[in-house]
Amino acid sequence: MKYTISNVINKPLALCHKTITDHEAAKHWMEGLQRIEHVSGNPGEEGAKSDIYFLHKNKELIIKETILEQNLPRQIKFAYDSPMGSNVVELKFEEISENQVKQTNTTEMKMKGFMKILGPLFKGMMKKQSYIYLNGFKDYVESLD
Repeated sequence: MKYTISNVINKPLALCHKTITDHEAAKHWMEGLQRIEHVSGNPGEEGAKSDIYFLHKNKELIIKETILEQNLPRQIKFAYDSPMGSNVVELKFEEISENQVKQTNTTEMKMKGFMKILGPLFKGMMKKQSYIYLNGFKDYVESLD
């Protein structure tokens, strides 16, 4: 399943770039994020791998992240693996003006096991979660000076 969502951030592109690469800042806009642990590769570069720890409904969920492409400040592409499935997320940042950036998230998901059957039923929920992160990032960036 694949979908694309977007919004507009009312801050400069440089601030979006700085914030998207700051693992500590991610706690402010990624609901449930506990910590990010670097595993291998050069942090922030193509091929870098991290384990991302979330707390969801009082259960820890570990998601494996790999940076597939890195062309910041304009674009970054990640692969995520979890027990439920895998997905590829491409984030694009398009400068509209000096203080406005269009942020676009394209997600392609592949479910595993039993979730292959249930996946289509959860598309709306997964898209909603992506909106929460997208808008959380926007709100956090716009709160910065």
